[in-house]
Amino acid sequence: MFNRIRGKLIPTHETGEEVDNIYATLPPPGTIIGEATEEEMEKAAELEIRHTAFMRLQEMYIQLDGASYKALLKEFQDFETDSTNFWRGVSSRSSIPYEWPIRIDHALGLIYIGEHDIFEQEEDED
Repeated sequence: MFNRIRGKLIPTHETGEEVDNIYATLPPPGTIIGEATEEEMEKAAELEIRHTAFMRLQEMYIQLDGASYKALLKEFQDFETDSTNFWRGVSSRSSIPYEWPIRIDHALGLIYIGEHDIFEQEEDED
């Protein structure tokens, strides 16, 4: 089976069965699903730095005036746009659903499944 993305044929992951739920084929956390390019490694590191900075800023309990709030909101929106565009590209190139929680190891360049609780929920139901 092949997906057509940007005029190139790329192989997709074969499951051998019809899947009605994208989470049904979600591998366990830590599963390596690909390798990132140098550009993807750098962009992932940049996005993580911005995310950490925003998280720390939120923890400061500072008060903002209207103009500062609008400027900060614009920064948050730009970050979310950059992040979404980046991870959509990585997911598309890797032929995996965008909703899967993937991460990139900045040192080794491995793309892997991040932490999630989907398997824990299934185990609890048994």
